[in-house]
Amino acid sequence: MDGLARIETACGCGILKVLQKLSDGDLTTSEMCAVLLPIIRAGGNDIQLKEVQKAVWSGGLAEAMKVVGEVLATALSGGQDEGNVETAEE
Repeated sequence: MDGLARIETACGCGILKVLQKLSDGDLTTSEMCAVLLPIIRAGGNDIQLKEVQKAVWSGGLAEAMKVVGEVLATALSGGQDEGNVETAEE
């Protein structure tokens, strides 16, 4: 939850609006980095914004957009991976 709040603060709007901006192609590279930074840090990584910016540049903007989309989709689903539910067959 803290990560979502940090993303909203950095982007100046709610998560749904961030996702909408991504879908519309209006999410800036600064906002993409603002989405990625708290998520990477939440994984226990001591990383600075400059390092995230370098990674985005090195990986390419298209890949960064894809990752941001995945992060936001996971956040909206509450971290549940509902598409991969396994059922037991008897």
